[in-house]
Amino acid sequence: KTTLSLDSAETYRLSTHENASKQLLKMSTITMATFYNPTQWHYQEVTLAVGTVTAALSFLLYKVYVTVSTNGKEKKFTKKSLPKSSMSILETIQMMAGRKLPIQLFDMAKDLGSWNFELNLPVPGHPKVVVVAEAEDARSIFRDSLTEKPKSIYGQLMEMSPTKSPSMFAMQTGAEWHRRRKGTAPAFSQTHIRRMNQVAVKHTEKWLKEILTPMVQNNESFDVVKELLKVVLRAFSETALQYDISDEEIYMFITEWDLIAKEYVLKSAANPFRKYLTAILPERRRAVQACDSVYKLFHRIINNYRNLDSPMEGTVIDLIMKNPTFKNDENIIASELFLYMVAGHDTTAISVSWILMELGKNPQEQRSLREALSKMKPEEWSKSELLRNVAREGMRLHPVSSHAIARELGRDMITKKGYFLQKGTLAFLPFYVIFRNNEIFEDAEAFLPSRWENPTESMKRAFIPFATGVQNCVGQALANA
Repeated sequence: KTTLSLDSAETYRLSTHENASKQLLKMSTITMATFYNPTQWHYQEVTLAVGTVTAALSFLLYKVYVTVSTNGKEKKFTKKSLPKSSMSILETIQMMAGRKLPIQLFDMAKDLGSWNFELNLPVPGHPKVVVVAEAEDARSIFRDSLTEKPKSIYGQLMEMSPTKSPSMFAMQTGAEWHRRRKGTAPAFSQTHIRRMNQVAVKHTEKWLKEILTPMVQNNESFDVVKELLKVVLRAFSETALQYDISDEEIYMFITEWDLIAKEYVLKSAANPFRKYLTAILPERRRAVQACDSVYKLFHRIINNYRNLDSPMEGTVIDLIMKNPTFKNDENIIASELFLYMVAGHDTTAISVSWILMELGKNPQEQRSLREALSKMKPEEWSKSELLRNVAREGMRLHPVSSHAIARELGRDMITKKGYFLQKGTLAFLPFYVIFRNNEIFEDAEAFLPSRWENPTESMKRAFIPFATGVQNCVGQALANA
């Protein structure tokens, strides 16, 4: 039964072994040894006979299987390789470091006629680099306990830290990762989420009154993303970090983070050799200076917490400061807080901006939502199914991690369509491509919140904007709220 199964890579190797009959003979030998009892020598001949018959039947069964499955012609099962991009290595590196990566990967999938494909990108330590945008395959990779964040990619985040040590967001699973994750998870309990929402509403209403209303009255335009970044930064700083961030600090953080992201998240992740060229790359040197400026801010935030008379318990900074894993090392704590700030503000503000843009492009959807919310009290809006569907649809078309999440395969894998992926393969999982699969989402590139009124099972399984498995987004409850 095990020998004839092709459900996993482990049984695949056994079934396609060049000399499967020898494997079957081993199995029958184990069977014989199981029946053999050395204290009863008179059963030895019977046991040997049982083992021989088992081996013969096993071999016969294998021959029948081969004959039936190959129309009488015995042949080896070959490893089916993914379609490969025709881009050169240099073109691929430029694409991976560019802002149009999600769109280019989507176009590439359509051109190749496959949601999974190989990139022409040699990365040391990985046999191949592939894109996995088949929803079920991506889900399997995320949920595999042996899947890890590749050091070749996430190691670049360590370069941002003064200590060059990994934060929880760049760390591979293990005892220390679990301690850090478990230590900060309570900060996203329902109690803290309600408090964070109240503070977010307060800052939003203040912005509506003091910033938006005068701009509307004066018929002025504004950058939605920049304005929402300011609102979310204030709310996150007050609730998660217990810090009253100033306008100057907000401007500095937004400006410097943009430079840091371009260098470390885009360019250096695609070309890890850039760190050795800091002396001759002015944008790399500027990114290093940006890191220094940002870390000074987080040292001020840490000192502010230490000087509080009665800091609130259970916030992100409170849990990190009290977690013995960090050994009260201020640089490591600053690194962790920095990435929490990035994950907590940038993603939320940009997601809301995309949703507002889609509502602007689809006035009928905007009117429907406005009418539904006008019949409810503001404190009840979170119960609005239409509001949830609008948010889901906006995040489907414009996912937070649009470029791609990288994972290293911890074992050999056979994809849904029979392609072989070797252990150690570097897989990029682009939500932008996964969520625009017409085979799962009808009219996938249209903004249709109504699709979520009665979603199919395949839609629900494919829609994983916060990833899935043990290394999913720790703050997804807050983001959804």
